[in-house]
Amino acid sequence: IGGSGCGKSTTIQLLQRFYDVKEGQILLDGVDIRKLNIHWVRFQFGLVSQEPILFDLTIAENIAYGLEDVSMTDIIDAAKKANIHQFIEQLSDGYKTKVGIKGSFLSGGEKQRIAIVRVLIRRPKALLLDEATSAMDSQMNK
Repeated sequence: IGGSGCGKSTTIQLLQRFYDVKEGQILLDGVDIRKLNIHWVRFQFGLVSQEPILFDLTIAENIAYGLEDVSMTDIIDAAKKANIHQFIEQLSDGYKTKVGIKGSFLSGGEKQRIAIVRVLIRRPKALLLDEATSAMDSQMNK
């Protein structure tokens, strides 16, 4: 949370080790983040950016993208946590609805919520939201 240009995106990039600090240190559980395995560090965080990437697949496939053995129960539970389950259920094909290239059949807020579900289903230790709710209306932000 913070105003434009205050360093939110930079902080997220540093936490994800897209680059390292030049001075000082970032500690994760008391350990300098530069001493930790970069893949392990990134696995601890779930990142949702302002412009989520969706694929020309179904909603369920986009949520489970990159994971193996994900049940529909897990997908639905995560969708409920992200406050998008009811919206998905109202679609003619529900979770089998195709989203179009880059999610073109969905609004910006709907794409962001699906991206949040995709992160939640991975059960990260912490969520990093980089303007991830910017396209949502105030009701959906709750």
